[in-house]
Amino acid sequence: MEKIILKHSYGYGWHKINSTYVKGYLIHKGELYQGKELAKVISNISETGSLRNFLSNSSGIFSLIKKEDDMLILATDITRTFPIFYSITEEGVLISDDTFYLNGLIKASIDPLEVGEFMRCGYTTTDRTLIDGIRQVQAGEILAITEDGGVRKDFYHEYSLKIQELLNLDVITLKKRFLEILNNAINRLSAFAGDRTIVIPLSGGYDSRCIAATLRKNNFENVILYTYGKKDSAEVRVAEKVAKKLGYEWLFIEQTEDIVDPDYPESKYFRRFYEFAFNHSSTVHMQDFFVFKYLSDNSMIPKDSIVVPGHSGDFLGGSHLRKLPLPKNRKAVVESIVLKHYSLNEHVKLPAEIKDRIVKYVFSYPKNVALWSIDDNWNLKERQSKYTVNSNRTYEYFGYMHAIPLWDIELVEFFRRLPIEYKYYRVLYNEALEESIFKEFDILIKQKDEARGILSKFYHGHFHSSEFFRRIRYIGEKYLPYQIKRPLKDFLWKDENNMIAIAKPVLKRINRKWNFSECNGIMADFCLHLLMSYKF
Repeated sequence: MEKIILKHSYGYGWHKINSTYVKGYLIHKGELYQGKELAKVISNISETGSLRNFLSNSSGIFSLIKKEDDMLILATDITRTFPIFYSITEEGVLISDDTFYLNGLIKASIDPLEVGEFMRCGYTTTDRTLIDGIRQVQAGEILAITEDGGVRKDFYHEYSLKIQELLNLDVITLKKRFLEILNNAINRLSAFAGDRTIVIPLSGGYDSRCIAATLRKNNFENVILYTYGKKDSAEVRVAEKVAKKLGYEWLFIEQTEDIVDPDYPESKYFRRFYEFAFNHSSTVHMQDFFVFKYLSDNSMIPKDSIVVPGHSGDFLGGSHLRKLPLPKNRKAVVESIVLKHYSLNEHVKLPAEIKDRIVKYVFSYPKNVALWSIDDNWNLKERQSKYTVNSNRTYEYFGYMHAIPLWDIELVEFFRRLPIEYKYYRVLYNEALEESIFKEFDILIKQKDEARGILSKFYHGHFHSSEFFRRIRYIGEKYLPYQIKRPLKDFLWKDENNMIAIAKPVLKRINRKWNFSECNGIMADFCLHLLMSYKF
């Protein structure tokens, strides 16, 4: 017996035809499918092999559940945009998008091992959740559950790379190809948006800028840009200049305590958001929650807008690989994953079983798989999906649809196959944008040029880009105790988004001091505090 209970219809709703449920939209061979149309298409695919092929060649954001003969089929897009959870009990299979509802049925306990992991990275990895007995469908996965409770898993998409898959093209051809694919991805976004307004959170970086510039290049007029943070930050100055050059409407919301509800941790609206975004697997992302609430409450953007954040061009371009030296063996891959992704709340010991899980993952790949791609694949399946893309829960919660064109499958596959020299030793992603659309619209404006003060100029101009400082950061992350790392990071990193305004109401409730470098760790701690302290 199976029971499917789908509770969340914020932004995107679930649609059902026969025994097939779908959420989101999908573009396959130039055709856009959404709502009942998408449910019908998925319903008509009768074999998991055919479904695998269909999803492998589709762009968009989606999740699906379908009953096929004697089994249930669950699948998510390559970034797990809309999470699906399941529990297999003696009575049958329970499936939902709401872990609080599921746990109300099975009444399982919190897994202390997963609590330890959650504190250290801000999410649970692989198919685990904080609840013993509730599992999740992973990014780019098709999961089949048989009548007897057996589970078969298949990743229809991975970001790992076999050496023979590398693109063997010269740099000029690669840049041209990237720009063609980027244009294709933005055209698919335009087809989905139609006459609706596209709203872009415009930072001072390249990702949101390249989306806005490519829309302008393609004469898409219905665009609103917004930026938030401290009004005197380099990021805000860059964003304002970019918006002016592109000729799009630009909104600036200063993130101060005036727009942050000091009692939000106890409010009903936040508790609902917490349940929705947390789902016993991800830290709630509060960075632009009150900014977006302000935009929505004051009708500053149309209610049928499509919100398009810049997730995650920098990742595709190799930014996370460049944080540390490239791994030379599998042991170094394990070390890289731990250093990059388990850096929160270092006063909490990382459970040995979690490291064993990472070791098992790394050593599961054959020898012909590039080591750095094993590292990047973990990043995509875990951090990018469960933290970065999960931040889109904010837009959904306030009733807005969203899209992530830089996770377009054609674009992702191009960068998956891009040789490492163009991700690590030089950055093709940045070079191609700078030489083409940024130059065309005169928006090659860098934060280091807008930074004010010696420390800010050093941070934006050298600390992140220099090979020397990359080595220094590696040594610091690996060897320095957290008691030294935290104040050192706080000295170098500046709170340009004024996150302390959001953290203040939390700090007194969990009895912690403010460290900007521990902002995500503080929010992870707070999520667990709510879970342990309150009944829902």
